[in-house]
Amino acid sequence: MLKFTLYISVIFILLFSSACSSTGLSQNEAAEQQKQKVEAMVVKKEPLSASFNLSGTLQPYDETIVSFELSGLIRDTLLDVGDSVSKGQVMTKLDSSSYQLQLEQADTAILEARAGIKNATAAISSADASIQSAGAQKAAAQAGVNKVNKGAREQERAQVRTKVQRAQSALTKAQATAERTKLLYDQGAATKNDYENTQLALTNASKDLEDAQEALSLIQEGATLEDRQSAESSLRQAQAGKESAIAAKEQAEASKDNSSAAYEQALIAKKQAELALSKTSLKAPISGVILEKKVNAGQLASAGQPVYRIGQIDQLKVLLPVPDYEIKNWQPGQTVRVQLYNESREGTVSQIYPATNSNTGSINVEVIIPNSKHDWAPGQVVKADRQLSQSEQIMLPAKAVVNNGTDTFVYKVVGNKAVKTVVNVGQMSDNKLEITKGLRVGERVVTTGVNLIYDGLALQVTEGTSK
Repeated sequence: MLKFTLYISVIFILLFSSACSSTGLSQNEAAEQQKQKVEAMVVKKEPLSASFNLSGTLQPYDETIVSFELSGLIRDTLLDVGDSVSKGQVMTKLDSSSYQLQLEQADTAILEARAGIKNATAAISSADASIQSAGAQKAAAQAGVNKVNKGAREQERAQVRTKVQRAQSALTKAQATAERTKLLYDQGAATKNDYENTQLALTNASKDLEDAQEALSLIQEGATLEDRQSAESSLRQAQAGKESAIAAKEQAEASKDNSSAAYEQALIAKKQAELALSKTSLKAPISGVILEKKVNAGQLASAGQPVYRIGQIDQLKVLLPVPDYEIKNWQPGQTVRVQLYNESREGTVSQIYPATNSNTGSINVEVIIPNSKHDWAPGQVVKADRQLSQSEQIMLPAKAVVNNGTDTFVYKVVGNKAVKTVVNVGQMSDNKLEITKGLRVGERVVTTGVNLIYDGLALQVTEGTSK
């Protein structure tokens, strides 16, 4: 076989020499024409990035479903799909007439409770006066009994006359109180119980005066058995009057307590009504863009029914399903190149999910992507790759590397000849192969026509690109 190859080579040289002689070319010119034309590049290091052929669906950076907390008729919808919205902005409203009525009812209840407190306070004051008056009457009656029992003296007569005067004063006061209470009762500012108590006090005061006057008459005439019985009766009546006044005060205090409780309940009812009224306006919980509108004006909405879907799309996120054996190479903060059609952007790894997907066994890596112009939309599918490290490696176009099934090699250019050089390759990125062994920076490598050359072939080299 070797002899045959040498034979063919000799014939080729003779023919070539004959052709040169016939055409008038020199041997050097003929040799130059026989050189294989190729492109070559200088070996250099480049940042290594690996394409994982990952893809995912764009999602809003943050999104929320907005619902009413109350049921009601939707009066109007102020925003449509695509509109921007700020946090706290009113988006839509319910018919608030029923909730406004609840607020008005609560205000009325507050006023009524205040009036009840005021009336009860007045009744307590009136009862205190009645107690004092009844106490005085009781003291007078007791004195009358004592006088009857001991016999009258001039000083005692004077005291009885004083008691008559006091009884007269008490009657006058009771009359004034009764008239004032009747006036308030007629105007609806006093209760029936208040009115009846003052009338009872007036009756008692009138009776006390009669008793005091009778006691004075008796003491002047001298006490008899009847006088003693009458004096004791007056004492009992005075005691009963005082007990009645005390009971009236206790009743007034209970009425005030009830009115105070009603007042507190009315305040709570008002706060609840105000809260319910405020919830008839649906406000945006976050700033963003309306992604979906689920209701229309005039529709009856129930509590919790979705009304709008809001998303923040100044930034988008995508979940990349990274194989679990590769997840150790991913860390938060790393840069990821994301491609949508012919446009690429740099995203940042924000978090790595703690569990694998049960269906695929992959682990989701969340990547945040800038989208200030809103030209990328949620729902679009993107592809992604990531730079493995900040270190640089020798990278060659994949077309410059040959694999014959046994060896992987390239052709270096040494002295304008092809030199077959076995290499080790690593990862591929952007249609380039990482060369881990066999080449050094600064060497020249054939990048085009590698299938047309062989080891030792003379080359006519032009400088190519690294693509």
